[in-house]
Amino acid sequence: MFIERFILSNLLFAVLICIVLGLKWLFRNHLSMRSQYYSWYILLISILLPFLPNELWNVWHPERATPQQKFGLIDTASNLSGQLTAESTLIHDTTTLVRTSESSPFIFAFLIIWMIGMIALIGIYWYGGYRLRKIKQFAAQPTNRVQSIFARCYQRLHLTANVQLRQSVYVTTPVSFGIRKCFVVLPRDCMDDLSEKELEHILTHELVHILHGDLYTNYLLCAVQALLWFNPFVWIAFRQLRCDREAYCDWGVMNELNCEEDRIQYGQTILHFAAKRNPPFHTAAGFCQNKDELKYRIHKIVHFKKDTRLRKMGGHIFACVLAAISITQVPVLALSSNQADNYYTPSPELTIKEADWNYAFDTLDGCAVVYDLNNDSYIAYHKADITRRFPPCSTYKIYSALNALEQGIISPADNTLAWDSTEYRFDAWNHDQDLCSAMQGSVNWYFYNLDRSAGVEELESFYQKIGYGNGIVGDSLDNYSNGSSLQISPLEQVELLVKLYRNDFHFDEANIRAIKNAILLESKDQYKIYGKTGTGNIDGRNVAGWYIGFVEQSDNTYFFAAYLHSDKGIDGPQVQEITLNLLSHSMGK
Repeated sequence: MFIERFILSNLLFAVLICIVLGLKWLFRNHLSMRSQYYSWYILLISILLPFLPNELWNVWHPERATPQQKFGLIDTASNLSGQLTAESTLIHDTTTLVRTSESSPFIFAFLIIWMIGMIALIGIYWYGGYRLRKIKQFAAQPTNRVQSIFARCYQRLHLTANVQLRQSVYVTTPVSFGIRKCFVVLPRDCMDDLSEKELEHILTHELVHILHGDLYTNYLLCAVQALLWFNPFVWIAFRQLRCDREAYCDWGVMNELNCEEDRIQYGQTILHFAAKRNPPFHTAAGFCQNKDELKYRIHKIVHFKKDTRLRKMGGHIFACVLAAISITQVPVLALSSNQADNYYTPSPELTIKEADWNYAFDTLDGCAVVYDLNNDSYIAYHKADITRRFPPCSTYKIYSALNALEQGIISPADNTLAWDSTEYRFDAWNHDQDLCSAMQGSVNWYFYNLDRSAGVEELESFYQKIGYGNGIVGDSLDNYSNGSSLQISPLEQVELLVKLYRNDFHFDEANIRAIKNAILLESKDQYKIYGKTGTGNIDGRNVAGWYIGFVEQSDNTYFFAAYLHSDKGIDGPQVQEITLNLLSHSMGK
């Protein structure tokens, strides 16, 4: 889930930031300012990884994942008999579900606090931008002398951006800002007292910011800091990033200066404005921000070195090392959030038409998919959702039984298990069961005994072999079908039913017939209905329902899977009734 991935990623950011700061300190005398500054962009990219769409995480398919407990199972499911006319005697088919971790009080409280902090920080940034707009609005044109020096600096740097020069009484040090049109705003009071060299230094510094794209970086930093405002390591990293940005800008200015005397004078110009600090403009680049930054910059100016081939090579190696370290968090995030297992990726050649079945589903949320065997065509309701995986509830029992048959735990002729005299809440469960009665009554203890006889490894291997959803049983057979580990999408349900019907698995034909007989719900001259239902319950309310199966006619077979959910109430019998009505219209029966 996103929240789990987001929280874990922030812990990884803290470790990554410590590594970056440590490496930068260790190699501080061997890296150019260009390398030290641009290495932060690798960190910025890695910080944005958790916000990638779920589909991009599907490239990672961990074979095993630690189960994330979502649902607790007290399955009292039972199968349903019905007709395409939806006249059926319905028996309750219920799985008691526990709320997901994302709806826990802790996660809810975290989201509320996170959003409050983010909105507050966005408000601060917006107010800073508002003040900059007012400064721009009331700023005046500088003198001809200042404009002439500005034009000379602009040409020397070969800039092509649209940059406007202004002066304002509302700033005490030079500042630059803007996106489509960039502005350099100088203080109005002290500019006439500066020498031509000092003016060149100031203007070149602000124009180098524009040349480096620092004005755009400011907005990116504000956006990331608003998202991750609660992470102190992000604040520490961004503070150092801004120091490196100013130092790199100084380095760019000094590369334009001709002699050591000019560089010394440039440092003195910075010191001249040291006591004159603007209020913070987070979306602007300033000439002088704080004392710590000033000390850092003066130190870099004193120890200025031009780039050499060796230092450039060292910078490239440093960037590669940081990139390699950053990439290591990708499989960790993919494994922990298990995003690859939450969605099914079908074949690219698969064509699915969108159906207008709103009349059948009304206000219920969910999806459904129908496959026409003769025409080899799919039609779906809410097509975007049919690849999303959900807890299978009782529908998994079709394949639990198939595995038991294939492993010889039971056989088509001998599949009765003795009741151990434990009293269950349903009388139908309190006697010996064979495969058909257990499937019709969805008798939990029967299928649990089958799974226990098979074992976790054998069962998981079987699910992965036939391609049953994410194929994860986890570390225990207790309630694995409730969403704590095993999940499957409606499209996968249909594809598996087709394989079962045609025996694409190449299993024993007698075993396939035994499963079909167990899920046979209705047999008429015109058709036969095979199916299995499942219902999810939270806090005593049925909130989710499955109905999967196929309708066999003399000349065609239709396979279907429907999954619906609603806080107002929905269960497997209701989904069955809706689906059968839908099939009646679709098949013209």
